[in-house]
Amino acid sequence: MTEIPPWWAELTASPRTARLGIGWRPPSAWDDDPKDEVSLFGTMRTGSDESLDARIREGKVLVGTGPEVEQRGIPSEVPVHWYLDPADPSRLWCALGSFYFAWLWVPVEPEPEALAEVVSHSHPKPALNDLDMAGFTRAYLGRTTQVALPNVYSGDMVEFNGHDLDRYFVGVQYAETGHWASSLTNDPLRDDFQASPIAFLAAGRDNNSQAQRLGRVPSMTWRMLHSRAYLSFEIHTRYEVFVSVRYRPSPASHRPVVERLNQELDVDYPTDLPLDVIGALNGFLVSSEGELAHHLDVPYDDVDPTTLRVHAGLWCGDVRRTRRLADFVGHPSREVRVELARLANWYGYPWLAEETALAETDPELREVFEDLTVGGGEPDRSNAFNDYFSDLPIIVDAAGRPVASWGDEDGDDDEYDEDDEYDEGDESDETYEDEEDDA
Repeated sequence: MTEIPPWWAELTASPRTARLGIGWRPPSAWDDDPKDEVSLFGTMRTGSDESLDARIREGKVLVGTGPEVEQRGIPSEVPVHWYLDPADPSRLWCALGSFYFAWLWVPVEPEPEALAEVVSHSHPKPALNDLDMAGFTRAYLGRTTQVALPNVYSGDMVEFNGHDLDRYFVGVQYAETGHWASSLTNDPLRDDFQASPIAFLAAGRDNNSQAQRLGRVPSMTWRMLHSRAYLSFEIHTRYEVFVSVRYRPSPASHRPVVERLNQELDVDYPTDLPLDVIGALNGFLVSSEGELAHHLDVPYDDVDPTTLRVHAGLWCGDVRRTRRLADFVGHPSREVRVELARLANWYGYPWLAEETALAETDPELREVFEDLTVGGGEPDRSNAFNDYFSDLPIIVDAAGRPVASWGDEDGDDDEYDEDDEYDEGDESDETYEDEEDDA
């Protein structure tokens, strides 16, 4: 029988603990209860994370549950789980949900103040929008042809696309139900929104929440269950997949957990990133800017187009860092200079278009670059996520009016047809592809 720790009676009798909404299990039930297991339904798993999960989970017993948060759109309560390790009864372990991987459990001192701090950013569920969340990070996942997702019907891994991403996230318990696209900058639903599945879908139809906004980076965004962070999958320059997170920095007690898993799982997450975000991203090969920095740390002449394209995505929205692209307008490689002009056109950077035109020495290229500077480029209208919404628009303009996407029957299928005469190809993608294959 599991020995009762000396602090148990005082902690469980504390009014402060009672106000948190924790229901303590009687010690007589600790050993009789079957051990919790992470559901196989949901987030992707890897061999290394399963091994770490098993090692941390081993021997721990469930001693309490609560408080709870309610999942939006479905009548389901998610209680916090509190575990005790009989081999080290000096502390408790907090899992914000039963489905949390054990490497996301937070060790906590058995004191009311410590228990309150560990759930302070999630219970009660805070109502946050983007202005309330000071934290932001973006990482690279790979090209659409390299990022794999499980098809929820067959189980086979498929290339990255919006339909399968949406279906996959139905089973990701770290996230609320439903996503929105770049036509909206904030969560369109109230935190207390409750509806049947049919009514839930109707809510998305009413506000065009799944349509992309012309001129913005195409994205699909989910609200995280506990932290309320915004987790966005973005497709830049048609084929490069990034993940960005807008979040409120996590409580101090959570941060050593992220430091530990960064070392154990060989990842590079910001230590103040919410735990539910990390759980939702499990199984994706997430490359931080720090992990990719060595591609820029090479002699000037060796920088390749893919490096600039990926870093342009990582720097998107940060004016100071984005201006570093202008450092390469005089690059000796034709492909690099063409890539810079394309980036200026795709992101709508007139200053970069001017820099490329002014620095270009090839008369033919200079003429093309000058035309882009004078006339400006047309916003990209490609259907980046390969979406199909029947009678709903895939892209809308600033007024909410439907815009035909490239690839439609009456649309153009290639943004860069006019550049074919000087597009000699780019073999530099192999640099990133080889690293991802090795990983």
